[in-house]
Amino acid sequence: MQFTLNDFELNLTSGSITHQGQVTNIRAKTLLVLKYLITHKDRVVTKQELLTTIWHDVIVQEQVLVQSIKEIRDILGSNVIKTYSRQGYQWTAELTEVNSVKKAINKVLNKPKVIISLSAIILSILFIFWFFIPLQSNQSSSKISTPLSIAFLPVENNMPDDIHDWVPLEGMDYLSQKLNQQANLHVLESNDLLHVIERIDQFSTLPTEEQIYQIKTRLDVNLVVQTRLMGYPQDFQLHYTIYSSHHIERGVELADTVLKAFDALVKKIALRYSELTSQNSVLNSAPYSVPYKSDFSNEAFATGLEFYLQRDYKNAKPFFRSALSANPELLAARRYLAACFANTGEVNQGIELMLENIAAAKEESNVREEIRSYVMIGYLLINWPETTKNHPQALKSAQQYIEIGRQLAERHQDKLFIAYAYEELGKIKRLQKEFQQAEVLLKKALEYHKAFRGSYGQTNALIQLARIAADQNDFDGSEQYFQLATAIAVESDAPTNRIWILLAQADVMQQQSNEVLANNFAQQAMEIAKNTQRAHLISRVDAWFNKHSIYELN
Repeated sequence: MQFTLNDFELNLTSGSITHQGQVTNIRAKTLLVLKYLITHKDRVVTKQELLTTIWHDVIVQEQVLVQSIKEIRDILGSNVIKTYSRQGYQWTAELTEVNSVKKAINKVLNKPKVIISLSAIILSILFIFWFFIPLQSNQSSSKISTPLSIAFLPVENNMPDDIHDWVPLEGMDYLSQKLNQQANLHVLESNDLLHVIERIDQFSTLPTEEQIYQIKTRLDVNLVVQTRLMGYPQDFQLHYTIYSSHHIERGVELADTVLKAFDALVKKIALRYSELTSQNSVLNSAPYSVPYKSDFSNEAFATGLEFYLQRDYKNAKPFFRSALSANPELLAARRYLAACFANTGEVNQGIELMLENIAAAKEESNVREEIRSYVMIGYLLINWPETTKNHPQALKSAQQYIEIGRQLAERHQDKLFIAYAYEELGKIKRLQKEFQQAEVLLKKALEYHKAFRGSYGQTNALIQLARIAADQNDFDGSEQYFQLATAIAVESDAPTNRIWILLAQADVMQQQSNEVLANNFAQQAMEIAKNTQRAHLISRVDAWFNKHSIYELN
């Protein structure tokens, strides 16, 4: 997005404004305010709308918005934005969009006089090169101390919602700025990256390895870091790949907030490559070769996760085993190995591994992993029919494990797993037909989920409440819960949740012997699953049509 305004040139892609040869870089948040006002220049934009949109990831006072408006006016003039008292702001200045910078350059270069001038300049450069390079070559043996150079690409946002749309650019900015503060490295600034990369939308999906190396060459850096954010609110995975000249390193950081995941990656890179720079600071030229230092356990874990996400559990297992063998403290590897066994029907082996994880988590004082392991065992006992069939006391055992997890979560105020525990306890009571107790537990889960950013976490509890109503032949009440769950899933743009709702509605229709409507709901679920192109979602809907259990650990 490039515009001219009188004698100002606005480049909203790079975040710079040029005036009489002077370039001013705009702060990231101020740039977002400027973009938003220009995009919605046909109306007054309320202050709350701007605060909610631009500062969605933090709680701020209105003064931060006032400061951004002031910065824009200081650069472009006081008349570009009109203030409406007690309402908001509106962009009022006339802008001329620049269709293509390249066309403008070509237009100038096509003029004969310019071509002659450029030829003269090139000849002059060659003349200087011819006479002075021999002098420089005599000094080439003196090596230059240069820090490693590194560039972060925009973060791929693979979260199942629309509340993390800020992640690609702001995440890249955050990683770059944090690493620049913490390490003796040359970190390419986001604006420099955007100058080199023509279209940011090419990062809506991960670039191929070949494209990464092309970008690395264009950026002229030693390392390129590619990242992808996955998971759910309060339970994030940051997958990363570090590209050097001769090797690729993969890994995963797990955290309960996005910024903690970013910080963990920054810390890892700072420790690894700052040390490397200090040991190899005398270099001939950049970019140069970076010696390979493998974190084998994390690489094996990351590779296992890639297979796991493709539902290739057979190939995922050996990588999780290797990761665990190399680093027994990597408890997430054992948990995913257990999930592989459960998802391939070997539920008892999965439970045994989770019992091992509980013991290891206690030894390492890893409270969240301990809580998660208790709840996961309970989940397996509830949702895997073959386990329940062979274990008459399965629901009772599940309740005991989940209750231990809930108490531990309460003690450590892990609100996400308190909510999960209440959901599963509510489901147990529903299956035991103790509907009143089930409703109480599920409504407690709802209250916890409402406190989280991202309301679609409420979906599972609402589905269970809808099932409880249907189990008591209150089909109108059941439909009301489904409608509420659907509204939340649509508002959050969460396709996974919409699929779960539709399959639950299909089950309720079958309770009423309405196979036509049941199949209609399931077909809608399949359309959404195919649109997401996610194998595990398509598989879940297929399982419903084939009358198999739709449950799978993720």
